[in-house]
Amino acid sequence: MNTGTVITKTKKGLAQLLQVLDEKSRAILWYLWWHRYAEISELRELVDATDFEVLYRLKEVINEQAQRLWGRPIVSFEQSRMDSRNGESVLFSWWFLDEENVPVSAGNKPLVDIFNEKDGISIIAQVPTSVDPAQREVLYKNGILKVRLAKKVN
Repeated sequence: MNTGTVITKTKKGLAQLLQVLDEKSRAILWYLWWHRYAEISELRELVDATDFEVLYRLKEVINEQAQRLWGRPIVSFEQSRMDSRNGESVLFSWWFLDEENVPVSAGNKPLVDIFNEKDGISIIAQVPTSVDPAQREVLYKNGILKVRLAKKVN
């Protein structure tokens, strides 16, 4: 199997993986994708669950579905690993694997996910173009949230 085939399967797999996961498992996967790694206590607080439930979701739900979709796990526990972005050693954490090679979605349909959390609502959306984070507008009216981001001018 060549690299192009693996990447194509991964593109389809991640979008499909997010669609087949329950809300708590999706929240865990999004958190790991965004932060690259997390301790079990962070994930426990995120989804308001026990350590056992988080471990079950990581191993038996997220990784099992990833294995089924493209033949490899998407998260891994590491006793010690260096964070390549800042050079710090991170102990006893769960890591999102292969973050550089796993696109968030395939095709031209960006992914959007909403999580009703204990202390608020989180909305995660893939933005298909470069935006200027300083130029943003957030409006809420009659149960509708509108977020407008200005595109970066090159």
